[in-house]
Amino acid sequence: MTRKLKKGGYTAILSVIVIAAVVVLNMIIGRLPEKVRQWDMSSSQIYTLGKTTNDLVKGLDKDVTIYVVGDPSAVDKRITSFVKRYEDLSSHVKVETLDSVLHPDQVSKLKATDDSLFVSCEANNKTEVVPFSSIIKIDQASYYSSGQMKETEFDGEGQLTSAISHVTNDVEKKIYVTEGHKEAAFGATVSDMLKKSNLTVAPLNLLTGGSIPKDCELLFMNAPESDLAADEKKMVSDYLSGGGNVMILAGYSETERPNLNEIINEFGLNLENGLAADTKNFYQNNPYYIFPTFPAGNELTQGTDAKSASLVLQSGAMTQLTTLPQGVEVTPFMETSEAGMLVTADKQTKGTYLLGAVATKTMDSGASRLTVLTTPSLIDEGVNTSFTNLNNMNIFMNAVTANYSDVTNVSIPSKSLDVGYNTVTKGGLWGVIFVLVIPALTLGTGLVIWLKRRRL
Repeated sequence: MTRKLKKGGYTAILSVIVIAAVVVLNMIIGRLPEKVRQWDMSSSQIYTLGKTTNDLVKGLDKDVTIYVVGDPSAVDKRITSFVKRYEDLSSHVKVETLDSVLHPDQVSKLKATDDSLFVSCEANNKTEVVPFSSIIKIDQASYYSSGQMKETEFDGEGQLTSAISHVTNDVEKKIYVTEGHKEAAFGATVSDMLKKSNLTVAPLNLLTGGSIPKDCELLFMNAPESDLAADEKKMVSDYLSGGGNVMILAGYSETERPNLNEIINEFGLNLENGLAADTKNFYQNNPYYIFPTFPAGNELTQGTDAKSASLVLQSGAMTQLTTLPQGVEVTPFMETSEAGMLVTADKQTKGTYLLGAVATKTMDSGASRLTVLTTPSLIDEGVNTSFTNLNNMNIFMNAVTANYSDVTNVSIPSKSLDVGYNTVTKGGLWGVIFVLVIPALTLGTGLVIWLKRRRL
């Protein structure tokens, strides 16, 4: 009877040790960051925050509250897990759940919206609403054709990082985009990326408007097929002479554009009359489908994925003038390889041709900046949706935001949900269990054996 009591006593001691270890483990896990408690096992790394987000959130000097508004039992767990990653990055970020079923009065008081993230910065008195439908995107066409909901993209980081930037930043900029020369319209992806960086787009017809607005900090020409009129050329030249910034996606055109090219010549660059080709870096045996090269150390290539490429189709070509105008400095940032070619109707001229360059002119009145790309397909909607891993949009947004001293490119593209396994597993806990529980059990067993020997 005594041996049974002793054995029962040892078992009870071991049980107490194990229970205590589990309690301590739960307390520790509850305090661990979300990225440790739940590893990102999704195929597209949809929960992993990139450098842009890390830099922005860790650099915050104002408090931000992110309210998860909705029925907690119905909110997608991918969203709640993802949002907590922001709280882990900075003490200035706080995440709260706002139950819209139990507390509709609080939702109304905040002027929040059900099934959304409500981002607030009291210091700036600014708020931003991010609907859940903007985070997990659905293919509407698939729903209407098959009756099934098909998830296509997860845009959590792009939407939430942009919202935090918006509420903590007082800067809002406008881009004036020219009309009247058969310019191309911005696609949905470009419009979304510009919005994420707090940039709004306003149309501008130079002839009917009569001038460039005084608040214009960037004048944009998107693939004009026809030339500028003489009056328009003078307006743009005067604007640049006064320290303005102009960005042109020139592209190839069968129509002569001498006035446009003359503006570009004033900054040491020249649009060639022909198509660019590359017999070394091309896609699917088509030398007009070019993988551009990027000179090292250029600011416009910062933040791009070294494992990804850019792709441009049927691009124009550009060269640098032998003698630069006074005060002009040219910095190429995108070009063909040394096996590039300029193709015209009657000949092919081999050489390295510029596809993108920034030219700055220093004057007594200040400095002006002209950015020219000969590749409108860089931002083509079809190209960028067909090849989701391209660096095209990063290059474009870097080129745009570089025109502003107080704007950072926080335009993060969404991540595809076409591949499966986009769930956060509990895999990370097994490492914690191995590290904490196994030693505790080992210690407990050793203690029981020690006590048993002492008794014997």
